[in-house]
Amino acid sequence: MVLATGTVLGAGIVGAVFYRQALEQVRVSLEGPVWAVPGKAWSAPMTLWPGLKLTPALLASDLIGAGYTRVDTIGGPGDFQVQDGAVMIRVAPASGPGWRVSQGDVMVTFQGDRVHTVSPRDPAILPPTLLAMIRGPSNEARNPRTFEDFPQHLRQAVLAMEDGRFFEHPGVSVLGILRAVVVNVLRGGAVQGGSTLTQQLAKNLYLSPERTLSRKAEEALLAFALERELSKREILALYLNEIYWGQAGGAAICGADQASRSFFGKPVERLDVGEAATLAGIISAPNAYSPLRHPEIARQRRDLALGRMVAMGWLEASDADRIMAEDLEVHTPVAGRRAPYAVDVAVDFAEERFGPGSLAREGLQVHTTIQPALQRLADHAVAASIAELEARHPQAAGAEMALVAVRVDDGSVVAMVGGRSYATSPFNRALRAQRQPGSTVKPLVLAAAFEEDPSLSPATVLLDEPIERSIDGKTWRPRNYDGQYLGEVTVRDTIARSRNVPAVLLAERLGAEGLRRWLHRLGLPGAGRNPSVALGAFEATPVQMAAAYAVFPNRGHRVAPRVVSAVTEADGEVRVSRRAAVEARLSARSAWLATSVLQSVIEAGTGARAASYGASGALGGKTGTTDAYRDAWFVGFSPTLAVAVWVGHDKGRNLGLTGSQAALPAWSRFMAGSGTLGGTFPMPESVERGEACVGGFVDGECQECREEFFSAGWVPEVGCEEPMGPVGSFFDRLFGGGGTEPVPDEDGTAPEAGEEAEEDLSLQERVRRQLRKRLGG
Repeated sequence: MVLATGTVLGAGIVGAVFYRQALEQVRVSLEGPVWAVPGKAWSAPMTLWPGLKLTPALLASDLIGAGYTRVDTIGGPGDFQVQDGAVMIRVAPASGPGWRVSQGDVMVTFQGDRVHTVSPRDPAILPPTLLAMIRGPSNEARNPRTFEDFPQHLRQAVLAMEDGRFFEHPGVSVLGILRAVVVNVLRGGAVQGGSTLTQQLAKNLYLSPERTLSRKAEEALLAFALERELSKREILALYLNEIYWGQAGGAAICGADQASRSFFGKPVERLDVGEAATLAGIISAPNAYSPLRHPEIARQRRDLALGRMVAMGWLEASDADRIMAEDLEVHTPVAGRRAPYAVDVAVDFAEERFGPGSLAREGLQVHTTIQPALQRLADHAVAASIAELEARHPQAAGAEMALVAVRVDDGSVVAMVGGRSYATSPFNRALRAQRQPGSTVKPLVLAAAFEEDPSLSPATVLLDEPIERSIDGKTWRPRNYDGQYLGEVTVRDTIARSRNVPAVLLAERLGAEGLRRWLHRLGLPGAGRNPSVALGAFEATPVQMAAAYAVFPNRGHRVAPRVVSAVTEADGEVRVSRRAAVEARLSARSAWLATSVLQSVIEAGTGARAASYGASGALGGKTGTTDAYRDAWFVGFSPTLAVAVWVGHDKGRNLGLTGSQAALPAWSRFMAGSGTLGGTFPMPESVERGEACVGGFVDGECQECREEFFSAGWVPEVGCEEPMGPVGSFFDRLFGGGGTEPVPDEDGTAPEAGEEAEEDLSLQERVRRQLRKRLGG
């Protein structure tokens, strides 16, 4: 008797000690975050406008990623309905760092694979969509919610399947444990069954998955401790946030909200009774019963949960029968990481500021400038163009391609593709590949020349003939890519036909140091003082080139490119906010004159193939091909976007293709689908129209008369009429002089008053030569 009493007393003391340990373990765990909440990368607020390449199904996917719910009949804010050729959206009021959307209805209609109309406002601004979950080592996808967020029918369905007496027991079912021990011991197996919902929670939070009597005892003590520290509502909420619901998209689905989004594309509070029963039915074996992998088994489990809810008195039998007759519908969001190259940039930015692993560890939210529809368009343009490239040009097999699109007014990177396959190579060529830009630099040189000399115009005649320069004791002879020389060529044709020698002459107006400083001011720090810089003989990235070209449609203003707009806490508190940094680099006059020239590249120059891919309208751009055909480029713009495409091999081997052949197709596909080609490039008041004879005079007739654009006050008065009369008065009329400045001789000295023309030159020939000299030839 004494021995028995001592044994019981000793067991009680040991149990009390273990219970105190369990209680302390629970208290400590509940003082801080129970889980590491994953970080998230978001797109920019979604913007929709007519002409954008998009389908109802793709928009639905984006809306689900934004937390909206697809319904058959629009109800409250956050619902959307997909109809034939249209999507109706009831926008929920929301705000974030630098943006706000108001409640209201938005109707988006489609024509083919494009947005046709947006009403009542164009463009429509919608909340951001999720690009990626940034998870820690556990790779768990979880969105913790409060007890009130979980609908009552979900709570009831889970309790019906897992613990119908949850609100009655103290955390442990003694009879259930004894029954499980007896049955399992008699069978000679591991200890199984008999767990309340609280015991399941204790096991998941604190214990290993082994099944032994000692572990079962420890589970019971922890369950008692949880019941002491938390209310039943708090325990149920903790359970619904903790429970494992299988795998999707390579991550563990944890918690009811993440399960709801993964299986039904909606937040947990929007689950209907049948969906809630489905989730409850698969808890015991989530992968075996997954509605994604085994929809028929999941339906059977749903029906079982509905039946148990009826038995508990929580659901009418008629309602259960109606739901059982319905198909099980699954609406999943886009799996995996979207815009992976841009997401990497965003994660790197945040972790450089707040430490490695900070997004996953602290649940930080990084907000990007990516537009989902444009990113999808960029992905498609690169994939389709690589396939076409390799089919037409087998020597290009394995070539890489990068595409980056920048919004010209604020520098937002709205789309970024860093290579042909992120899975194969996550190296971001759009941001980090330093490659020679070739002839894409020529328009930047031209813009600076326009800025330096207001008399220069697209009609100015330049010499296209062999030249040589001495550089550090060595002779440099720039050549045209075709090995030919045209003699005289206008500035417009120099760029449109990508002539090298005239471009060098333009650069020499700036000087080597002046050109270097100018390119650095445009965000191209790789440019040096070598004269070949004028032909793109330095290194730059696609992001840098796109941002540099944005000065043309942005009326001379450069905006630093950015992928990240803000980093916030999980609750929305802003840690870092990045605004557009705008700096004037050119006058509106110079920017517009260069834009006009670049439009000719698309209309009739090396970019004319763009129209065959549907890219026509308000567009400007330039091809680029480097020595030995290592790099192929096309960089250009619409009124709102600047886009750069690079194609080449990582190790720099010969691609064998020009920019027009290799890079232009992807650029054109993207621009054609962007819906940004219907605008214009408004001509500033500092530019005027006028006529210019660009083909020379023969027998008193202009061989090619062209309407051109000039800096205000520099329009030739003669235009296409044969110059007549005294030399001085002609140039006075041509350049607006006062009629007193003598025309210089060929050596630059002014003749004495009354001096006659040289005998072997007619007055007309002298005027023609002086005209060429004044116009830059």
